Amino acid sequence: MKLPLTISLLASSRTATLERCLDSLKPLLLEVPAELIVVFTGTDERVRQIAERYTDQVIPFTWCNDFSAARNEGLKRAKGEWFLYLDDDEWFEDVTEICDFFKSGEYLNYRSAAYANRNYTDWNGMNYTDFMVYRMAKRTPDLRFENPIHEELLPCNSPCRMFQAYVHHYGYLKDIQKESTGKTGRNIPLLLEDMEQRPKYTKNYLQLTQEYLSENDLENAEQICRKGRTVCSDSETLYKAWLQTYLVEILYKKHAYKQAETEAVSILEHEQPVELTRLILYSLLVGICTETKEFPQLLKYGAAFEQLLQDMEEHPELWIKQRLGTMNKDKVMNPEWLYPVRLNCIKAALEQKQPEKAAYFLKLLPWKEEYRIQQYYPLLDQWKEAYAPCMAELLLQLPCDSHYLLLQKLLCQDKTGQEDEASLLFLFHQCLKEFEQPYLQQQLVKKALLEQMDLSVLLDRMDLDTWKLCTENLISTIPYQEISAFWESGKMLFTNYPLYSLWLEKLLWEKELTRGFRMKAELLKALESYAACIQSFYRKQYQDTMFEEGHQNLLPADCRMSLAVLAALEDWRLGNFSNTLRLFRSALQIYPKMTGVVREVLRILKNEIDHPAPAAGPEFEQLAIQMKSALKTMLDNSQYTEAMQVLSQLIPLLPNDIELIKLQQQLLEKTH
Repeated sequence: MKLPLTISLLASSRTATLERCLDSLKPLLLEVPAELIVVFTGTDERVRQIAERYTDQVIPFTWCNDFSAARNEGLKRAKGEWFLYLDDDEWFEDVTEICDFFKSGEYLNYRSAAYANRNYTDWNGMNYTDFMVYRMAKRTPDLRFENPIHEELLPCNSPCRMFQAYVHHYGYLKDIQKESTGKTGRNIPLLLEDMEQRPKYTKNYLQLTQEYLSENDLENAEQICRKGRTVCSDSETLYKAWLQTYLVEILYKKHAYKQAETEAVSILEHEQPVELTRLILYSLLVGICTETKEFPQLLKYGAAFEQLLQDMEEHPELWIKQRLGTMNKDKVMNPEWLYPVRLNCIKAALEQKQPEKAAYFLKLLPWKEEYRIQQYYPLLDQWKEAYAPCMAELLLQLPCDSHYLLLQKLLCQDKTGQEDEASLLFLFHQCLKEFEQPYLQQQLVKKALLEQMDLSVLLDRMDLDTWKLCTENLISTIPYQEISAFWESGKMLFTNYPLYSLWLEKLLWEKELTRGFRMKAELLKALESYAACIQSFYRKQYQDTMFEEGHQNLLPADCRMSLAVLAALEDWRLGNFSNTLRLFRSALQIYPKMTGVVREVLRILKNEIDHPAPAAGPEFEQLAIQMKSALKTMLDNSQYTEAMQVLSQLIPLLPNDIELIKLQQQLLEKTH
């Protein structure tokens, strides 16, 4: 019986990734008659022990800075009809497709195969680039690995099976403990050494350019890329294409926009690049013209990009024929690459007052993919303001394929009065039921609070944390003059949603206190109401023991601040000024957000301490009124000397009396 498959990998010193790699191969080893060969290039015995748990074929190999030599050692020992190889820091997401390829006998119809290598650009696994790698081939006498670095399995014969399967690879990320990655630091010297021996081998220039780009060494990347372009022959079509795009991309990253534009235009006009290269160059030119604000040129390149993209989609074989490494369809169609190109074209058309072109590019945004379009909501709203009313009208012309466009319809009909109240209310409730994206929910909450509309449909499924974030964003952006309507809406919420109401009230008090300029009595009253509101919010959620001495440090900062403020205000009323000062200063440290308000309170308190008013009973107040009346009479009768004597007695008794200050000004005016 023939053995369908040999799997071979190099193992150096990466114990954690090696085990994950081998674990991902389990289904393939269990379901397909296959052998596993591990070529051990390191010295760590733990690596050998892990490998020996999976196979008896662990082959020691003395490292000689030649990857092909190590790979060929595994290939020499292979007995399978097909040969598959990978690295010890790669692991398959799913091998079902490859299992089926062998179990069904489909492998008999092919001579090579490729799967995707997913290279991650961050440790959280959110950003990555995929490119196809030829890692499987039918074993023939002439099958071999070539090149000491970035080795290739040759010949790569047709027909070739393209798998959707992929391996994860974090190998090019920088280690936080090192200045450069192990791979990049290792690869660059090997490539430079091989380049000296084979100065006409174009692929080395490609790989070295890529390595320098990984290190963000743009100067060396440009230098090597330009050398590669002089070495590359016209027959090396794909290598030539990759070097063409690399050069312009490097210049763009260097912010050498004019030079990048000149190079790109020259390549397009004189070097007859393949379609995929032209696509990437057009997209780069859109980015370049965005930076230089050459909007007419930008629109020309954007239109050329879209026309060529449409042609490529009508001839999908071009994607396959022209791809090489990271220069592939995934690069062009990557949402983080494609949609910014179109957004830049929209802005350029709006700047040029060409609504037809703006509408064309607007339609190409992913309106039906809510998870993609939602990141552009704020930008679209900015454009509604900057390019009013054109942008709003263009949005209304689009079908309501997204929640954002549905909201535009609601807002427009509300402003124009084109729909009756019942229809508007129905549309509003439809939005309340369907919207899940926080940014859009915030728009609905704003409308509801301004117009005292029922929010229960939304609040019944909105958790408190989301409400807090939503209202914080909302209150921070609305004009101070508009908050009066929010107070009334907040009171309406209290019956069914007390915590939501109290949190809104807390934010409104903060806006009132930090934007308003109250005098002493009104300021202290508002501050007390604010602190009491916070206390109510948290006492409805926490047990009473949390507010006892010794446990308060577990409370949120704003809650602890409110406790300090309420205690300080009480001490102020009792005349315990030293403790009042201490408590307010403590509140300032606990919750710096209210710094301006607390500092103003401290200023007022200091003024009272420096200029204490006498205890004022009814008799004193009556006497003060009589003395001020007498003072006015003296001023009217020009009895300035007598008036000065009365003033000198009254001012120490009434240091904060505004009327007395005004009378003093009148006397000074008469006598100077």
